[in-house]
Amino acid sequence: MAYAVLKHTGCHLRQMIETVTEGFVGSAAQIVRRMRVVSLCGLLFAHMPCVADQRDPAEGRVIKLTLPIKTGQATGTLTSYTPLLFTLTTEEGQQHRVLWNAIPADKVDRYWRYLEQPAGDANGLFELGDILVRHQDGQALAKQAFDQALALDPTLAQAIEQSLNGKEPDGTPRYEGNADPAMWGDLTEDVMQKGTETLHHFAQRTQRELSINLNLYESDRFILLTDTDAKQVASLSVKLVEGYRAVAELLGDDPDGNVFVGKCLVVLFDNRVDYIRFQNQLHETDARGTGGLCHGFGNGHVHIAAYGRGNSRQTNHVVVHELIHAYLRRYRTPQPLDDWINEGLAEHLAHQIEPPPGNNIYLKSRLLLEGKKGLGEGFFEGKNLHAWQYDIAGALTGYLIDRSEAAYPKFISAIKEGKPTEEALQTVFRMTPEKLTLRFKQRLDRELNKKLGG
Repeated sequence: MAYAVLKHTGCHLRQMIETVTEGFVGSAAQIVRRMRVVSLCGLLFAHMPCVADQRDPAEGRVIKLTLPIKTGQATGTLTSYTPLLFTLTTEEGQQHRVLWNAIPADKVDRYWRYLEQPAGDANGLFELGDILVRHQDGQALAKQAFDQALALDPTLAQAIEQSLNGKEPDGTPRYEGNADPAMWGDLTEDVMQKGTETLHHFAQRTQRELSINLNLYESDRFILLTDTDAKQVASLSVKLVEGYRAVAELLGDDPDGNVFVGKCLVVLFDNRVDYIRFQNQLHETDARGTGGLCHGFGNGHVHIAAYGRGNSRQTNHVVVHELIHAYLRRYRTPQPLDDWINEGLAEHLAHQIEPPPGNNIYLKSRLLLEGKKGLGEGFFEGKNLHAWQYDIAGALTGYLIDRSEAAYPKFISAIKEGKPTEEALQTVFRMTPEKLTLRFKQRLDRELNKKLGG
């Protein structure tokens, strides 16, 4: 159920039908009137925890600047920075974290050269190029920095090639889909409206290519395209709202806000064959063996697709699980989360919102781990979590939240800002993966003993 990263496609759609649940609208005029107005701002974050590789400007190197924020403008001094973002501190002491990609590329180049003084330093110039190559307008300046670095140290050629391909120097992906970080954070009203229109284009293409009679329901945050009956639509619509509020409240976001680029597209088919055909034709994805997928795109869009499971609770559970993936994809930055965190929070909240019939996630996890070392092979290795480990990841996430609901969003935010997962775990929860595994399995043993005792 992890998100795939694919190219974006689409055509135009204005066909809508009358709502069956409160909040879903049925006319273009209503959509425009209810469109959420978002401040003209780049990627600005307030009151976020410290990040890895944080640096302070050298004495005497002062940068003062003014940036747009939700309430108007913020004027202050650049007080610390990393290769991902910098801190803007106002005279009143308020701090805002700002991604480098949120300001013009030429200013990124000028400010970084002023702060780091990288002339004659091959690694410093490579670092500048690596920052600029992630900027939507930074390609020319990135090449200039890379050329200067290469002239000083030819052995950087491979690292530069990896950076140009959207990867870390060791070859691992930096952002899924070579994401454009400028499409994260607060977006302008124009960007939000165009995002919604793009989803309408894709919806019409879906109807045209699949030749299926799909109805479109629309709310402030979701576009639901489906051939299921009105009862399933009503049930799922409620669960989408509940799922969004749950993850937003847990992570300290506005539960009435909208993290999506325009909206989130949810495509729900009545049968599995149409779902697989849709994934193959519209997303170039082999979806056999899956009940639902979340597709996250480099331009910030997210699509959810699933098929009806013959049981409303099971169907809603799968879609809410994918919704949490969509939210995490859009949360703060495009930096991906390890599978055990991504799948874990999705499964934890899906169990809270719409638990599948007869499923005690803690007891099931204890039985799944019977006779196994740790939490199963490769659990903490980042990607490719096995399907049987999803419930375990969900139970582990619940355990972390139970330990400290206030600490959990700090853990997620630290990773989203670029801190390695194990470092974030140690910083926020004061645990290594080994210690976490030990404490968690003790909790599972208590659940089993409770069941046996009952």
